[in-house]
Amino acid sequence: MVINMSTNGSSDWFSSVNMSSSASDLKSLLLFISEITKLSLMTENENFIEVGCFFYRVSSVIIELESSDNTPTNAAEILLSLSECIYIAKDLITQNPEAECSIKQLERVVKHMGEILKYIKSSSKEYFHYAIQSIVKDVKSFCFKTSEEMQTLGDIYVHNEKDLYSINYDLEASMNHEPIERTDLYMEPLYETFFCPLTNKIMHDPVTIETGVTYEREAITEWCKKFSNPADIICPKTGVKITSQVFNRNIALMDTIKKWEERNELAIIRDAKSTLSLASNKTTILEALHNLQNLCRKKQYNAVEIRTIGIIPLLGTMLAHEDRDVIFETLELLRKLAENDDDDGKEMIARKMDISAIIQNLSSDTECIRHAALLLLVDLSKSSEFCDKIGSVTGGVLMLITMKYRQPIDAFALEKSDEILKNLERSPSNIKCMAENGHWKPLLHHFLEGNEEIKMEMASFLGEIFLGHNDDNNAYVAETASPALIQMVLHGDSLARNVAFKALKQISSHHENGKILVKSGTISNMLNEMFKRTIYNEPTNSKAESAGILANILESGSVDLKDLQVDHTMSLDYIIYNLVKGVSNSTPDELNINFVRILSCLMKFPKTSNIIVSTVKENDSCANLIELLNNPNEELQVYSILFSIALSPFLGHTLAERLCKTKGQPQNLLKDLPKATAPTRKQAVSVNFLAKLPHENLALNLALFNMDTIPLILQKIDQVQRFGMRMSKYGNDYFEGLVGILVRFTATLYEHQFLVFARSYNFTKMFTELLMNTSDEVQRLSAIGLKNLSLKTVSLSKPAEIKKPKLRKFSFLQKCFSFDSRKLKSTPMYVCPVHKGACSSQETFCLLEANSVQKLLTCFDHRNTHVVEAALSAISTLLDERVDLETSVSILIQEKAIQHVLNVVKEHKDESLREKSLWILEKMLMEGDDNSTSEISQDRFLRAMLINALHHGHEDIRLMADRILRHLNTMPNFNTNFSMPFKKTNIYEIYAYNHQLIKVRYSFSHSMASFSMEDFVGNGSLKKLLPKLLDDGWDDVPTLKIMNTEDMTAINMNQEQKDALEMRSYLHDRSLMQYADKLEASGKCLAELLNLGTSDLSAQFAMKRGHIARFMDRTSQCDADPVPSSFSLPARKPTNPPSRNPSMFKTHSISARPKLQAMSTRSTIAYDATIEQSIADFRIKDGYIFKGVVAALPDEPRACGCIQPPPIVDDVAPYSSIENISVQKLTPEYKIGMERLVKTKTPPMRVSDLWREKPSLLLCIRRPGCIMCRAEAHKLYSKKPIFDALGINLFAVLHEHIESEVRDFWPRYWGGVVLLDKNMDFFKALGGGTLLKDKFISGFLFNPRARANYKRAKAMGIEQNFKGEGEIKGGLFIVGKGKSGIAYQFIERNFGDWAPLAEVIEIGTKLQNQQLNSESSIASRDFE
Repeated sequence: MVINMSTNGSSDWFSSVNMSSSASDLKSLLLFISEITKLSLMTENENFIEVGCFFYRVSSVIIELESSDNTPTNAAEILLSLSECIYIAKDLITQNPEAECSIKQLERVVKHMGEILKYIKSSSKEYFHYAIQSIVKDVKSFCFKTSEEMQTLGDIYVHNEKDLYSINYDLEASMNHEPIERTDLYMEPLYETFFCPLTNKIMHDPVTIETGVTYEREAITEWCKKFSNPADIICPKTGVKITSQVFNRNIALMDTIKKWEERNELAIIRDAKSTLSLASNKTTILEALHNLQNLCRKKQYNAVEIRTIGIIPLLGTMLAHEDRDVIFETLELLRKLAENDDDDGKEMIARKMDISAIIQNLSSDTECIRHAALLLLVDLSKSSEFCDKIGSVTGGVLMLITMKYRQPIDAFALEKSDEILKNLERSPSNIKCMAENGHWKPLLHHFLEGNEEIKMEMASFLGEIFLGHNDDNNAYVAETASPALIQMVLHGDSLARNVAFKALKQISSHHENGKILVKSGTISNMLNEMFKRTIYNEPTNSKAESAGILANILESGSVDLKDLQVDHTMSLDYIIYNLVKGVSNSTPDELNINFVRILSCLMKFPKTSNIIVSTVKENDSCANLIELLNNPNEELQVYSILFSIALSPFLGHTLAERLCKTKGQPQNLLKDLPKATAPTRKQAVSVNFLAKLPHENLALNLALFNMDTIPLILQKIDQVQRFGMRMSKYGNDYFEGLVGILVRFTATLYEHQFLVFARSYNFTKMFTELLMNTSDEVQRLSAIGLKNLSLKTVSLSKPAEIKKPKLRKFSFLQKCFSFDSRKLKSTPMYVCPVHKGACSSQETFCLLEANSVQKLLTCFDHRNTHVVEAALSAISTLLDERVDLETSVSILIQEKAIQHVLNVVKEHKDESLREKSLWILEKMLMEGDDNSTSEISQDRFLRAMLINALHHGHEDIRLMADRILRHLNTMPNFNTNFSMPFKKTNIYEIYAYNHQLIKVRYSFSHSMASFSMEDFVGNGSLKKLLPKLLDDGWDDVPTLKIMNTEDMTAINMNQEQKDALEMRSYLHDRSLMQYADKLEASGKCLAELLNLGTSDLSAQFAMKRGHIARFMDRTSQCDADPVPSSFSLPARKPTNPPSRNPSMFKTHSISARPKLQAMSTRSTIAYDATIEQSIADFRIKDGYIFKGVVAALPDEPRACGCIQPPPIVDDVAPYSSIENISVQKLTPEYKIGMERLVKTKTPPMRVSDLWREKPSLLLCIRRPGCIMCRAEAHKLYSKKPIFDALGINLFAVLHEHIESEVRDFWPRYWGGVVLLDKNMDFFKALGGGTLLKDKFISGFLFNPRARANYKRAKAMGIEQNFKGEGEIKGGLFIVGKGKSGIAYQFIERNFGDWAPLAEVIEIGTKLQNQQLNSESSIASRDFE
């Protein structure tokens, strides 16, 4: 019977099938199904393979229908219908399976078979029913997929690289169709014969007993053991006794069961693949994953089946699932697939999976997922192919290192991540990646322990990898690697040395490693590489690399000078000389850069900076340095500018001159300045260089001015402020440089063009605005600019014009009516209360009009001492003697200036700040009211500081502290006993007054003298009196020598000490101090010694004949010329016995002469005339206002008149010729116990600062080693007490600097300040603009006056040498206070001419009297 298919919608095509086929032949039917299955697999087409699986499952149904006892009633009809479909399918697959018509027909056959199976009536076996239903359900959804659909499904497995941390992957969306519910898993039916009757489980080792029943061997064995008597054993199923316990293995059944298991395992794998590919719900996915895991555990071969069937790409997709359980089970399954010993599974996972999907789970917040991922990576990392894969994943190694060091510590994660990292070390690229991510141990281990090839590779990594900012890591790398790298440098081949140099350069670039590299000996090795090692044909420039490493170490700030002293063959001088000589355009750029960097670092040490400055100066290296500014290498330009900035305090004028003479400069430094963009480093250092060069250098200022720099700089300053460029990396430095360039021009406002621009652009207003909300340096520069501008205010402030009514048109009224036109009211203009003239902030730079005072006072509270000092200097210009002090002080008090100044005193301990602050306070006390005095006196800290300054401050601070304390009534006021009325006063009265002030000091003073105090007092009785002498103000040799009897008694001198002082003063006058200790030790007084004979002096004191003659000559004092009678001390109380030195000051009368130019010609013999003879020819009438006096001694005929003397000028040099001279201070005033010379020379200064407060005497020395120059200096400085009383500062001026000569000259022959006039401007001023010179033969040998001068100096016992230039004539200037001009100018017409001391003292006296008269008239006017 054939089932009617039409009722099920079957096609008519089935009705035409040949019904005569034999359906009863079961074996042939199963054979056909086997052929269909085989042919389907051979096509390798997924659709046909699925058809083959369907027919295989139908074969099981056919077998069950044929053999089962409880077969359905319609089994025959079903078998017949199925056989017809099987025959048709075989024909279709055999003929042309790929044809489109065959595919459609085959699909209809399969669906028709599903309809047939639906008609099977229910059976008693439940499992058979479920098997039928499963087949029907699968057939219902079956259809052949087109090639496009197959490609779409295949895309699910294609690897798509995702972000490392991405965890969501929409599998359903990627398939572009609705999710399909998983079909029921088809399992081949289980047959009753598979089950053990005892256990009801499938048998693995079936055995048959004698009753014919088959059992599981283990189960039947256990059954038999239950019986104590073997004879009682029965068959569990039949109950028949068993006589034998020999069991026969049922091989046929065991093979059948195994094949059944294999068929079902493959079905499970395929079903799991289908489930995973369709991205079903969580339950089905987890079931599929569990099934696959069980299969892997059950049999190792199943893992191979799972890998080959194409499930691994699907597992990669599952790792992006949103459910954590799915991810965990997927990782577990992958681990099962990879855990076998061979690498096939690992390599397949590496090829077909996105490794980042595994690594991203290391960051999961679920611990089990992290651990599962770690376990999987442990297995996978054992494969060499997978090692490279992990290293290539972005962030993979970093995540492993993070887990290794993560806090809190996860012990399991730490152990497994460490194991993975060790496995990854097999790849050098992974080692490098670990080091890049901060895990340096593997790299350093392989570098130290590996073979030569590995060492080279690891060392190259060290040179490439940035160490990072972890100080501990950096130190670990430096300590571990540097010794081995140095050994590679010393003993390696060229390639190894190149690699080692790069690694050391990388390590040294981190400044934290500086100390470590110093300890490892890197500096000495690099210096040897730079200056000693000479190997040719090396592929690397070891000198440049070594210099770069050394520069890095020096820039770290971890180096002491002792670290640079390698051995005795390589001194600092040698190193610096080679570095300086190496800096040139002919040197390679890299080497130039490193040399300049090293020199810049060495400029930070005082010792090496002196050597560098000296070497640069001697080799004229400033030219080479400035030439480098035109080098195309920008980095070299930057470092050259930085080095030039470091040199500018010492060689600023030289650098400025070279800059102006170099082609393209200085305009190239200001080329291409930014408009609205952030400035570069080069632009910042360029403008800073121009700002740091001496502001007084007129040549540079003019060069910048001619480039229209001022408008450009103002424009750039405006751009910086508008566009906020100061916030950039170099913006602040750039802005400071721009402001500094602008301040330059305020230092040379005496040039009219600069003055015009300062007015046009209102510099005062601009600098005032820059005082607020800017950096410390900008505030300092702005205050300096305001100070420079304010100094010009007095000269620019014009007297106010008074406008009177004009009466021209009404002149006839004056004829008709008599009235006084002076009674008409005038209209006064506004007058500045301080400067007493017409002022404005723009035209005269008045700080009051610019409202700058309050902002400057605000700067007093700044923490930066340089800002405070500049602000103090600016405010001090308002307290200049040329302004109305009373009004100025009143204005400052109203602005709360006193409290600001007191805060400076409290907050800052810097002496220069305190000196300026005390100066301002003193002015306020002198000119202020009672309220200001009360406010100052109530400050307890100020009083304590003033007392401390009296004890420990330097001389100027002590004097100011002394005066302030008197104002505050803290110290006794001696003005009643030693008052100084405003009238003409004898010079020694002035000196006595000043001397009495000195005696009340409490401080321990170190004095200045031509000889040191230690040398003068020697080892005699005065030595123990030295502290007392210093305490009471007898603190220099010239002052000590004029001590009288009353003074000696006041300090409790005994007779022995008085005799010693008298004798040492006598010896000092004759330059015989070498005998002082011996003569004093004899116990004889001076009178007794002078009565000794020549033989006694020679025998007892080993005195030479020439010295004896000088000692016995009581009239010839070498430097203690008698003073005029007008210079006598005031009378003292005659309470003390007369001293045995009663006439230290001899009185002489002074005669008059009409003019200085009419001085009588003195003969050579009479040249040593007394002072009264020289002063008799010189007198200036009382009331004479000095306009300057020129003096010179007459000249005598040379070589019988054949040689004419060089001409000299008759007019005083104009003040402008000396006002702006730049000088350098070589020595300070000598103090007891101080160094012989200053270690660090001061920067150049403007000479007019020397006489700003006091008149100054400048002795222009022809040559400090000349015997005549030394004698003149010694003679002049011995009168220091007189000049101190006159208020005149003493300075010696040299035109060349020979350090050894300065050391010999000072303080032996001159104890005051020594200045260097490098450009010889003072010497030119003496000659009217040109140097006065004379030759040795014509000027000395043929000049009787010069020879007489030499004999006079020789008689003083002074030594000499012939070092230095000696043909340039010298002279002497006396310059009045402020800008009053040159009061006296003496020209050295003949070698060794001295300015007559009487003339010098007379000029000083007149200057003092003029000052006193001026003050008296002002006081009288104020009183009226």
